[in-house]
Amino acid sequence: MPTTSANAVVVIPSRFGSSRLPGKPLLRMLGGAPMIAHVVRAALGARSVSRVLVATDHEEIAVAAARAGAETVMTDKAIQTGTDRVAAAMRLTQTSADIVVNVQGDEPLIEPESIDLAVRLLLEQPQADIATLSAPLPLSALLDPSKVKVVCSSIASGPAHEPGPRTRNGANALFFSRAPIGVDRETLRALMQSHMGSSHRADGDAAVAAMDLPLSHACRLHVGLYAFRSAALLRFVALPPSHLERLEQLEQMRALEDGMRIVVGEVDHVSRGVDTVDDLEALEARWRADRGLRESLRTWLTDNGYAGRGAFPS
Repeated sequence: MPTTSANAVVVIPSRFGSSRLPGKPLLRMLGGAPMIAHVVRAALGARSVSRVLVATDHEEIAVAAARAGAETVMTDKAIQTGTDRVAAAMRLTQTSADIVVNVQGDEPLIEPESIDLAVRLLLEQPQADIATLSAPLPLSALLDPSKVKVVCSSIASGPAHEPGPRTRNGANALFFSRAPIGVDRETLRALMQSHMGSSHRADGDAAVAAMDLPLSHACRLHVGLYAFRSAALLRFVALPPSHLERLEQLEQMRALEDGMRIVVGEVDHVSRGVDTVDDLEALEARWRADRGLRESLRTWLTDNGYAGRGAFPS
């Protein structure tokens, strides 16, 4: 049951095409369920959410999502971004909601509590347009362009939360980037020198880890989950791509450039998304090694008919 008076809806954009891993929403993983089913499972576990929709361009994805318990809506293959697909799904289904949460369709281990936190931030901060999340960023990841960084204002606003592992107030996002931002000058200089002097990435990471430097950076790792007020979602998709959005290849910069306020909640870790075969293999390795993970999903997999022979290694 929802824990708030707001009507919050999750929309999971899920398209079949992928340049690096075509058809990935249907790939079976973590005990035999397709990836989209795992994302639906997590979204349905969020207590603040009244409905879960999957917006897709492929009939088999729609069937798999419906089997997992989601409502489904077919959207145009030509839609370019996940946010646009979310907005199209809301329009096509004529769904009315106070808050619309865009949950990425390629994160099978996203936590329901993360969705609840994003919704809660908008409820507590009525002046905010969008809520998103961040996690700790290792020093060795500062130069990795695949790790999106966010720098926030130093003072969070809004009432204090109840005690718990995800209780930080949302601060305002100032900037998102793939580059190292909010980094002490000497730390950045040492990082760059270490990187330039390393012929292999692994050597560079080892060199960074060995440096005797304080963790003097203010940025955190951006977690790509967004909760929009309905009006903010409509405003966002009506805007053309912005200059910084094109430079950074980060659509959230469009919102910041238009003056929209994005609040950022803090989580203590981030679930691994699946973009490549290596990501998939890493996830399966975790499944084999992590008995706690297997036990946590055993009942759901069995009840939904996914747990076949060999799904639960001893």
